This record gives sequence, structure tokens and C-alpha cells, in this order.
Amino acid sequence: MKSEKNSSAFFASWLDFDSDKLFRHSLIVFFFTHAASAANIFFQMVMGWNLSVAEYGVLCSMLGLLMVVATPMTAVSNTLAHFAGNLIRENRIGNVHALTRQWLNRILLVSVPLMALLVILRHPLASFFHLASPWPLLLVGAALFLSVLAPVFGGVLQSMQKFVLLGFPGLASAFTRLLLGAALVLAVTPRAVSGLAAHAAGALCGTALIYFFYRRQMPIAAPTDGSNEKTDRYFWASAAALFSFAVLMNMDVVLVKRYFTDPEDYGNYARASTIARTLVFLVQPIAGAMFPKVVSRGGLNGEQQGTLFRALALAGLIIGGAVFFCTFFPQIPLLILYRDFAPSPEMLSLVRLVCWAMAPLGLVFILMNFELAQHRLACVFPLAACAAVFIGGIVLFHDSLRQVVQVFISVSFLTLIMFVIMFLWKNRLSGKPMRKKDVVTLIILL
Repeated sequence: MKSEKNSSAFFASWLDFDSDKLFRHSLIVFFFTHAASAANIFFQMVMGWNLSVAEYGVLCSMLGLLMVVATPMTAVSNTLAHFAGNLIRENRIGNVHALTRQWLNRILLVSVPLMALLVILRHPLASFFHLASPWPLLLVGAALFLSVLAPVFGGVLQSMQKFVLLGFPGLASAFTRLLLGAALVLAVTPRAVSGLAAHAAGALCGTALIYFFYRRQMPIAAPTDGSNEKTDRYFWASAAALFSFAVLMNMDVVLVKRYFTDPEDYGNYARASTIARTLVFLVQPIAGAMFPKVVSRGGLNGEQQGTLFRALALAGLIIGGAVFFCTFFPQIPLLILYRDFAPSPEMLSLVRLVCWAMAPLGLVFILMNFELAQHRLACVFPLAACAAVFIGGIVLFHDSLRQVVQVFISVSFLTLIMFVIMFLWKNRLSGKPMRKKDVVTLIILL
């Protein structure tokens, strides 16, 4: 009897702690995201084991370029999640359909001409990136063209907090990429184009599946009024913020490919950067689960602030553990991903340094998503400034890989500090200053 009472008390306290379902929904997103991440790790293993260092460097630089361009498309997802969430709460389902159609037309109007331009300029662009063939660029363009529609449907599903349905397309895309990539590399040719072709096929699979779920979940309804949500300002601010973040997270490997012509240099850096980016990927599900819970048209309440603190706590715990592991055991991910049984001291040091540089960006990602969900668009300015400093710093200082990483570490920590200062300042201006113990808690988390 006593144990039943204790169990009931524990369950009640747990429900009270997770009243916004952040932890439960984060677990759902974690499951799907990291199941897809496991497939992506196996994909990297297949590529790392079977491609030469030079070909692997080409693959990573092209995927990095793809991420720089594709990450801002999350702005579309955020825009749809933000405005569709408000419309659904106001029971204006028909307006959600109108908003979706509006964004589909806009994306096609831009993506079709850009794809044609890439085909026309394929040879000059290939020469710029020191590619022997334009095929890697064309495959990157195809993957981007196939995947640009997914954020529209994904944003609506996110606004409805349909996290299970939102997870299946990413999982299908990842496993398609893994299986097809392995088949092409092992049976056709061990080159970067095999991995990029598999990536394009995975993008097609994921987009088709997320569209199917969208059609099944959204009831057919006419707009309740003829007015359209004014989303342009929010989208462009969100796109600028996400593009700047994508530069901070992915542009290092692209610039290293540009300035370091020795395959050993850019190939080894690509390996270290791939391991380090896992730190940010680990906490992205938390931001995805948090976003629809803190959406507002400009107001902030205590519950939303509490959701942010729980998200930061989870992210800080995960990043701290990952950094600890990569600092003391960097040889393990090198062995698993690249079969490097005897990494050099320089390689081990490079993995440690790039992981330390990448770690603050995981917390920046949480804070950035909170600011965007709250319709506080000023976050674009520190991100854009830091992205510009990052690129300028590497352009000026690239005598060695260590010098590049030093620039990366400096800018990464600067970005986090600026976000913390901006968050505290915004809260004070809104008339909801944080208590001293909340400030202390924030500092400890970060």
C-alpha cells in the first residue's frame, strides 16, 4: 500500500515537473533524430572506410556547403510552425492551408531558377572549389531542390506537435541514404559522388513521406477570413539568423577545403569537424520540441521561461558529457568512424579543439530558437556579426589548421556570451527581469 502511494506521489511530481511535456516530447524527437543519426554515423563509417582521404574531403565539403544553404530553410519551418501554431490555437484551420500554399509557390518560384543557374555555372563553380568534375555540385543542387519543400509541411506538423509523424520522414531519409550509399560505394564506385547521389535519393524519400503525413493530418477547411498572415519580416529575420548559424556550424570545413590544398589537411579536418558537429546535432531535438511550446506573438510568461531553462539544462548535460568523452577519448570516434587505429597526436588534438569550438553553438541553438519562437527577431544581429567575424577571421588567419580552430573557438564563445547578454537585456526591457537565482542558474547551465 505504501509503495503504491509512493509510486503515485512520484508520478504526480513527475507530471508536475514535466507539465509542458518538454521532456516527453524531447524523448520522442530524440528517438527519431538519433535513430536517424545512428544511420548517418553508419553512413559516415561506410564513406570513411571506403573513400580515400581526398574523396572523403570532397564529400564533407559538399555536404557542408549543402548544410550552409539548407539550414536557412529551417526558417520556413519555423515560420510555418510559428504562424500556423497561432492560427490553430485560434481555430483558423483554413488559413493554415492558405499559408501553406503561399509558401509552396514562393519556394518553387525561387528554387527552379536557382537550379537552372547552377547547371549553367557548374564548371566555373567546380573550378572555384577545386573539383575535378561538376557532378558533386550538381548532386548537391539536386538534393537541395528535392528537400526545400519539406520544411513547409514539417512546420505545420511541428505546430500541431505531431512529433512522431515528424520523425518518420527523417528516419526514412537517413536509412535510404545509408543503404543506397553503401550499395553505390561498394558495388559501383568508391567516390564522393556515390555518397552525394544517395543523399539526393534520401531527400526525395523524406519529402514525399512528410507530404503524405501533412495531407493525412490537416482537415480540409475554407479560410475563416480573406486576410493572409504577414510572415515576410519574420521569415527573412529567421532565415538570416539560421544562415548565420549555419555559417558558424558548417563553413569551417568549406573554408579549410578552400585554403588548404593538401588532401591530408582538409581530409583530417573534415573528420574532426564531422565528429564535433555531433555535439550540436545531439541537442537539436530539444530545440525542436521546445519551439512550439514557447511560440507567442510577442509576450513572455513564466511557464515559457521555465521551458527554456529545462531545455538549456538538458542541452548542457548532453553537451557536457559529449565534450568530456571527446576530450579524454578522442581516439574512440576516430576508430569507429574512420578505422584510424593509431591516430597521430596532432589528429587527437585537432578533434579535441574542434569539439571545444563547436560546444557553445549547441546552447546558442537553443537560445536562438527561443528568441525566434518569442518573435524577438533582434537575435539576427549578433549571429550575423559573429558569422562575418568568423569568415573574416579565417580569411585573415589560415596559416595552419590550429590557427583556424583558434578563430573558431574565439567566435563560438563570443556568440554564446552575446546571446546571454541579449537574453538578460530583453527580459529587463519587457518588464520581466530575472531573479538573481535565475541569473545564477543560467550562468551555471552555460
